[in-house]
Amino acid sequence: MKKMRLAILLGLLILSLSGCAKTYRGTGELIAKAREELPVPEAETADVRYAGMCAQDDRAVAWFIYGGGDRKYGYLPMEIKVKGQRSAKYKFVKILQPVTGECEDIAAVNWNQGCAFLINNPDCAAVRITDENGTYEEKISHDAYPYVFYHSPLPSAYVFLDADGNELP
Repeated sequence: MKKMRLAILLGLLILSLSGCAKTYRGTGELIAKAREELPVPEAETADVRYAGMCAQDDRAVAWFIYGGGDRKYGYLPMEIKVKGQRSAKYKFVKILQPVTGECEDIAAVNWNQGCAFLINNPDCAAVRITDENGTYEEKISHDAYPYVFYHSPLPSAYVFLDADGNELP
């Protein structure tokens, strides 16, 4: 009987602790978490900055930029759970794998039945997105970089355009 009580007590303790993931307050603490997750050897000394967030309900993709100087920029999208309506409290869910294509300083990640984008290229003035509903253009202001946004449903195609409407190389 004592073993059964101990097993039940241990099970309840494990269940109560499973929801105790660390809460990160503000973007400063999220940057520290991103630094821990960086896929580069110099993660402790790399310049890491918060680029923005794409939110959908109580989930979000927080984008981080690292590197620069003599190295190309790297992009780290982190899925988080947003805690509370007005507070800046977050729970880490997982690191996502960004797709970086031919266009420099642009990254995207398929997420939550859509696509989250980070545009860090000032030559990119718009993103033309095709999905099941047709074609849509996301315009980017010349002073909005880095620019993050989320598009749903999942695009079947997207093209990055310069200010003249030409596809970026």
